Amino acid sequence: MLAIQGLKCIYDTTGKGWSIELVLRADGEEAVRRFDVEGAEDAELLIEAFEDSSASAFDPETGEIVFGYEYLDLDEVDEEDEDGEEADEDEEDEAESDEDNKPKA
Repeated sequence: MLAIQGLKCIYDTTGKGWSIELVLRADGEEAVRRFDVEGAEDAELLIEAFEDSSASAFDPETGEIVFGYEYLDLDEVDEEDEDGEEADEDEEDEAESDEDNKPKA
């Protein structure tokens, strides 16, 4: 698999068609691959998928573009709340904001 460094949306005014261009990098070399897409909506979906992904790659053997995503582990967040670590910070923030809102005598 080759790492995708960037995606570019292209509209060919002569052929009246849309395409996506992948900028790939492997072993210090850059390559560009262009793929036709159905229309602007498909191009936009691909660009959004690339921007939102935490990793992306192109497999030249299968022709597949793969976008990977990392998700927050909710179990870790729940454990922090149970320990009270984050709750203490929130309480301090609330106390500071309450002091700021009190009328000055």
